[in-house]
Amino acid sequence: MMYHELIAKGFTGEPYSMFFHVWPWIGLGAAVVILLLVFCTDFLRSDKSRSRWFDPAILAWLGAVAYMLHNVEEYGVDMYGNQQAFTTLMYQLMGVRISELAFLACNLCFVWIVGPLTAVFVRKGYWRMAAGMALFELINALMHVMQAINLGCYNPGLLTSGVIFLPLCCWTLYVLYFRKEGNKKTVTLKDESTANSIYHLPFPKMDILWLFLGAFFYHIVLMAGIMGATKLGLPSWLQGTIMVLDAVCLFYFWWLVGKKSRVQK
Repeated sequence: MMYHELIAKGFTGEPYSMFFHVWPWIGLGAAVVILLLVFCTDFLRSDKSRSRWFDPAILAWLGAVAYMLHNVEEYGVDMYGNQQAFTTLMYQLMGVRISELAFLACNLCFVWIVGPLTAVFVRKGYWRMAAGMALFELINALMHVMQAINLGCYNPGLLTSGVIFLPLCCWTLYVLYFRKEGNKKTVTLKDESTANSIYHLPFPKMDILWLFLGAFFYHIVLMAGIMGATKLGLPSWLQGTIMVLDAVCLFYFWWLVGKKSRVQK
């Protein structure tokens, strides 16, 4: 069945609240403000000696913005102008209604809190945390691609996955793990085992594996939590709690990775 046929069936479950229809646009407004701060000021930068495109903090903020834009395609308006397309598609594919609280707990906790908070920590010197968001978005993009292949058609979020997520992820990983800076730039680390030592980018490539597995495990818990909770008829507050705890654990894991080589400016 093609995408338009799935969406044309519409969402026949209990309607969501007014807030559920406007929150993606609130995120879009926040994204515009962040982009203005990123490209028109130095307020969000962590290292003014390098270009914005090589500043880990700026890359982390762009990662947060990318997911806000992704939410607009999924829950605001999709590539064909359909509103709330992702919730409609999930309802048609799963045959059950995912609670509004589960959707909001998953997206607001991660996109509005974890994403910007990660960028704040990256600006404070936890540079390696920027790769966490990049790899998270890489996995999300791959899931959209796999769903498109499985359905044989477009799905809400596929456009921003290909146009924003994949290029930004590749660039972030290149800056942090593959771009050799030589001896042009040195930073001091603040860590129990490496205090007062000197570190040169790039960071250890093993990070990529661990951060990828962390993001992959998050998505497994997310999908299992949503599908299990809806199939078993668990209360919406429990679904929301699973989503929040999932995001908190992922952020803590990113913090542990970033703490290993915190840049002390």
